[in-house]
Amino acid sequence: MKTYQQHNYFLPMIRLSIQNKLLVALLFATLGVIGYMGLVIQWGFDRGFLEYVNLEEQKEISRLAQQFEVYYAEHQSWDKLLERPLLILKMHAQTLPQGRKRDRLLKVFEEEKVPGWILEPDDDNAPKPRHPVQRVIMVGEVGQVIFGRKRGESLPTMIPILYQDKEVGGLGIYPPKEISEVHQLLFIKKQKLVILMVGIAAIFITIAITLPLAYHLTKPIRRLSETTRKLMQGDYSVRIASNARDELGTLTNDINKLAQTLEENEIQRKLWVSDIAHELRTPLTSLVGDIEALQDGIRQPNEQTYQSLHEGVTRLRRLVDDLYDLSRADAGILSLITEPIDLFSLVEKEIQSLCNKATDAQLVFELQPDPGSSTILGDPQRLQQLVDNLLTNSIRYTDPGGTISVLVSSDGDRVILDVMDSLPGVPGESLTKLFNRLYRVDQSRNRALGGSGLGLAICKQIVDAHGGTITAQHGPDGGLWIQVIFPAVQEQS
Repeated sequence: MKTYQQHNYFLPMIRLSIQNKLLVALLFATLGVIGYMGLVIQWGFDRGFLEYVNLEEQKEISRLAQQFEVYYAEHQSWDKLLERPLLILKMHAQTLPQGRKRDRLLKVFEEEKVPGWILEPDDDNAPKPRHPVQRVIMVGEVGQVIFGRKRGESLPTMIPILYQDKEVGGLGIYPPKEISEVHQLLFIKKQKLVILMVGIAAIFITIAITLPLAYHLTKPIRRLSETTRKLMQGDYSVRIASNARDELGTLTNDINKLAQTLEENEIQRKLWVSDIAHELRTPLTSLVGDIEALQDGIRQPNEQTYQSLHEGVTRLRRLVDDLYDLSRADAGILSLITEPIDLFSLVEKEIQSLCNKATDAQLVFELQPDPGSSTILGDPQRLQQLVDNLLTNSIRYTDPGGTISVLVSSDGDRVILDVMDSLPGVPGESLTKLFNRLYRVDQSRNRALGGSGLGLAICKQIVDAHGGTITAQHGPDGGLWIQVIFPAVQEQS
């Protein structure tokens, strides 16, 4: 059994650029406006012109009525007019200025032949009148029709024909329902042609204005598109020059800031990889050297050798643990088991555990007295890690003979931990970078002192996880001042 696969064929969608879309949108908007204006102008012109024609015809009928008043004064009746209705055409022509219309009526009168465009058949299916004379109706004293024919039940607005202040007849003309005369139709045709030409000219003018305008408006978008492509390709040094103060200018500034941030992050990433490689390589090189020396019999397996190996492994373990903590913090899964903790007691215990290390570094701890209430909600293990990192950082980088002042205070809503060491200090431009990973101050806080450059970065992650803030500033003794602020736990009375 054969199966037939049905194929659906779709017309390919036309892909328009923003410039072309803008051009098409403005063009259609122009066409819509021109079309609407054309219809309104046409409607208003037809209506106004029809009213104008009706008004002019009423004036002609008024002048013709005056002629009939003179005629009646001479003949005292309408009998001759009934016998020879073409006299009406002659009298009508005498009221008109020189022109084709006057000559045409006089020619009909002279030929004494009633054409079809003047008198209609008497049946109701007669065609619409196409000449003003066909719409004229004249009645006598008793309402008898002398000229023309009634259309419907009612008469048009009649102009009375008076003789010695007595109405002896009436003359009227049915208002036109549409333009029918040739010269009027030609005039309207010319006006429509003018409107059409104006519309076409407006379209070309719109295109001529829209093309450069669309190009100018989309030029920043093209630059933005080109810049984003370069950013996608890894060129983070690209920038867009723009002085615009509109939405595109704001977007341009945002993309420039994004490019700057990506460039800085790329630099930090390269430094991070380089520093991590160096941090791992240094203890590994030492460990490999010690192990190879033991294997070759150069060094003997004594307590000093074991101590050196242990220090290298401990340093590697500390670095790996720090990297692990940072990765968990970045992923938002830094585990916290919170409980009410007296921060002053925790700091006091950490100082006691680090006293020997401070003494070896010829440093002195100065802990201010217990402020009273310093209870916060936190993870004991993480807070201990925080305080240990801060104090160890001060011990590592403070010159011998210096002091490390520690203060725990509270202002009711906050618990504040201040760690201030003495010389050497930190340059002002480095204060905001101390919490960056692997950042070191070149002059005094260098790799030779044993730091990995991750301690303060981990401190910031721990403080952030507890809803606090950590800042660095110049200390009163010329060193570094680290201030940590935690939300206080309100004790219930």
